[in-house]
Amino acid sequence: MKLVNSQKDRLVYLLQKLVQIPTENPPGKTEEVVEFLITEVFKEEEGFHNEVVTHLKNKIKLHNLITRIGSGKKKIILSGHFDVVPVGDSSKWDYPPFSARIIDDKLYGRGSADMKGGIVSLIGTLKSLSREKKFLENYELIFLGTADEEAGMSGSLTLTNKGIINDAILLIIGEPTGLNIGIAEKGVLWVKLKLYGRAAHGSMPEEGINAIEGALKIIPKLGKCLRDFNNPVLGSSSINIGKIKGGNKINVVPDYTELEIDFRIIPEQNVGDLINSLKMIDPEPFKMDIEILNNLPALQSDSKHPFIRNLKRISNMELIGLPYATDLAKFITTDNPVPFVIYGPGNPNDVHKINESISLNQIFLATESLTDALLETYL
Repeated sequence: MKLVNSQKDRLVYLLQKLVQIPTENPPGKTEEVVEFLITEVFKEEEGFHNEVVTHLKNKIKLHNLITRIGSGKKKIILSGHFDVVPVGDSSKWDYPPFSARIIDDKLYGRGSADMKGGIVSLIGTLKSLSREKKFLENYELIFLGTADEEAGMSGSLTLTNKGIINDAILLIIGEPTGLNIGIAEKGVLWVKLKLYGRAAHGSMPEEGINAIEGALKIIPKLGKCLRDFNNPVLGSSSINIGKIKGGNKINVVPDYTELEIDFRIIPEQNVGDLINSLKMIDPEPFKMDIEILNNLPALQSDSKHPFIRNLKRISNMELIGLPYATDLAKFITTDNPVPFVIYGPGNPNDVHKINESISLNQIFLATESLTDALLETYL
């Protein structure tokens, strides 16, 4: 399927409107985006059925959207998040960050690549498939628009708890992949290690137990807790010690230090084994406690799935793994292992940065490839 100029113009208009609606997280309010999509995009008279799902986070009401079309019993889900990261210093941007300025093939603005461009490509796909009567007789297409992906994924968790993902035969996440086809993403394990020593006067360090020195003793052992595995698309697991806090004054032996550690996990790495390995580190003469701050699963789809094979052939792009987590981590559980693809327009290296932008042509290509791959796989 090739988009005609009027369809392309419509997608560009939608992208401009979405980018011009600020959805910085925090606070992550998405009500205006949801209202725009209901009134201007997913119209009831065109066969779309909308449900707004709200949830509270930090006493702020956040809005998620479920849009359905089709009468079939088999569910295909397309999803994207509405919230964007903060602009930062807007004076450093070449164009106002919510102006949605278009220069040649690129549209500039916060959230253009991550991931309102992806949302527009999903909308284009849904609109194209909404005209395929036979497809809608066999399948139910569901669009899930989520809040709070950038700061906790509470939106996708809220929708999962409603059972919306249950029995789906395919889940497409429109995150920016540069049109490469994501079939895996690393899991996340955030750990806080707390080390306890004994305070003393700085002039008599032999009377105390220096907790900072204890941290230095433990740090070389942390990476060895990861198993030496490699994944074909994700590579190996990784570790980043992101924060160290300890000590009160220069002339006091510190009795407490904490490390915050970011592990990114491939499916071959058992998280329980990793946590047990951390617990087995000998901290003597210090006392050590472990607190788990975040735990998201590593996920991987079967590269031989018919939709993935068709999308690869149609798009002529590569299969890749993502080193970071997406809403998938809340959508998919071990009890509900839905086949998935992470696929969308936008250069991943441009997201969360000043002068974020997206290629309009990539949005058109993503829409065409997704539509063709879905039709070829499921009709």
